[in-house]
Amino acid sequence: MIIARLSFSYTLLWLFVIGTGLWPGTTLAQSSPDDLTAEQGLAQIKAQLEQDNAGEAIRLLERFLDQSDTPAFADQFTFLHAIALEAEGQFNQAITTLEQFIEEYPGSALANHARLKLGTLYAGVQRPDRAVPVLSRVLDLSADKSLRAEALYRLCLAYESNGQYLQAIETALSHAEQSEADKRRDLLDYIQSLILEKMNEPSLGDVIDAFPNTSPGDLALIRLIELHVLRDDDTLAERDIRAFLQRFPGHAYARTATALLRTVTAGIKAHRHVIAAALPFSGKMKPFGTEAFNGIRLALNEDPAFGNSHAVGLVVKDSALPATQLRSEVSQLLDEFAPIALIGPLLAREIQLLADTPDLAVVPFITPTATLHNVKQFGRYWFSSAMTPALQINRLVNYAMQHFGHTRFCILAPRTPYGKTLLHMFQRAAVQNGGEVIAVEWYQPGTTDASRQIIRMKETDLSLYGEMLPLETEVMIDPENGPVREDETPEDGKEDAPLVYTPGFDALFLPGHPTDVAFLAAQLAFFDVNVPLLGTNTWNHPDLLKWGRSSIDGGLFGDALFLETTDPKTRRFITAYRERFQSDPSIFAAQAYDAMHVVLDAIRRGAATGPDVRIQLFVRHDIPTLGGLEKFDAGGILTRKVYMIQIQNGRFVQLN
Repeated sequence: MIIARLSFSYTLLWLFVIGTGLWPGTTLAQSSPDDLTAEQGLAQIKAQLEQDNAGEAIRLLERFLDQSDTPAFADQFTFLHAIALEAEGQFNQAITTLEQFIEEYPGSALANHARLKLGTLYAGVQRPDRAVPVLSRVLDLSADKSLRAEALYRLCLAYESNGQYLQAIETALSHAEQSEADKRRDLLDYIQSLILEKMNEPSLGDVIDAFPNTSPGDLALIRLIELHVLRDDDTLAERDIRAFLQRFPGHAYARTATALLRTVTAGIKAHRHVIAAALPFSGKMKPFGTEAFNGIRLALNEDPAFGNSHAVGLVVKDSALPATQLRSEVSQLLDEFAPIALIGPLLAREIQLLADTPDLAVVPFITPTATLHNVKQFGRYWFSSAMTPALQINRLVNYAMQHFGHTRFCILAPRTPYGKTLLHMFQRAAVQNGGEVIAVEWYQPGTTDASRQIIRMKETDLSLYGEMLPLETEVMIDPENGPVREDETPEDGKEDAPLVYTPGFDALFLPGHPTDVAFLAAQLAFFDVNVPLLGTNTWNHPDLLKWGRSSIDGGLFGDALFLETTDPKTRRFITAYRERFQSDPSIFAAQAYDAMHVVLDAIRRGAATGPDVRIQLFVRHDIPTLGGLEKFDAGGILTRKVYMIQIQNGRFVQLN
């Protein structure tokens, strides 16, 4: 491997040390008569190691170390002990010895050698996470060029073995800038070999994100394009070729990229129908764009009518662009490919920016994630497959009232713009269904004390429906006076029974972050507000179960995706997603999957143009989704299934 030229051979170092019989910082003239015995011992041990007699070296080492608690040259004996243990294949014992060495002899001339050896051993026993900080310490502390070169080599290997290719590249680059020409060239060759020979698509994407307009981002993008072309993936090849030409217009590869772009573009256009997607493939929103795109690809590939045919082609546009550029490039995509529909964008502000673009192009746009309650306000060709807050809250209130009989509610909401929106939606839904909201309070996200709000809520409730009732206690039998409660006495004088708050409302709406919800639920229980809690899909997180415990038992919330669902169709989707992408699908993936299926079903039923698709989405009530047959409402929102999930004995359980 190219980087091997950077490596200062540690084997040669130890042969040099053994051959000279001298160690850093020690000379024969410095030794007392007692030290000479130790020096002789060191010489014998080194001789045994040179002759590959590690077992004999260990025997001699243990004898000398047992002679005194603090023998002369103790650091050298300890270090040699680690070397001998490694030679015998006792790697864990060698690691323990080196850890002890660094702790006991931090000022030794051999300390950085010990760190280097320890980092190498950590990597050798598959503990790269431990190797990285130790090897980095050598680079921080040592001025020895050979030692630093070896440490850099080992550090890059540790990053590699841990799958941290970007960190390996960044480390090599940072040292290349400070190195002489030959070593700089070796480091750059190493980076090239990593990119071309070892990195997969996700790790190449990390490099492109870290170096979007500079080297080695160009090389990573070229390699990614090559992988797409080899796989006949015109969709991703087209996306990445355009990105390359935009970022590196004067690059030597630009002519090749331009020729490839013509080929893959023609391949996409050759399909009978083209579906477009405008999603973020760069920037901070990239993970969400990737999840949505995964859902789109899964829907297309598993469809028996379109997955392996030339009927439907897919073209994508990176929506992580400045506002004016996004509108311009989406319009260019529509003009060039004439798609039958477009899935995207993800954000409400992007919908507002594109506004009349779908109507002008007569192409339906289906956003899979934007939570606007009415996308039709921007044009007749806008639709949404997202679970909006309004849809989620309406389904939650309906279920709580119809299945649990709740009619009176209190609300404790976070003082944020989103919290205020949820509060008003819940109030409106409760009243429209014949319910009543009797108290509303706010809390600051991350608060550790909501006691004042809870007390005010109780006071409001007590003025309306709440009561202070005697504490129920066990009934005991008095032999002379008959049954009495535990808090009563059989004598004429009776003590007043303690009063306990009994809520006059049925449930409390508590949206928020899982840790906030868990803390507030415990406080509510402390103040005897013992009613079922209602929440939003932010509750669908293991942290809620981890921190909430019994105080959230019985809580209810809704979500568009439940990974433990019993629904066969959704279970098949989850299984297929896991098998293909090696991760759990998110709500973004599920909603984009539905959006793609909506378009494919319209094509299957005869849609040949954008207006054809729009008419079907507008009039049909049997649109297929993961949750069943649905429709788009007057606001352009898909009336998708919302799973009602209850917390039962520390587990999430689907109710509907």
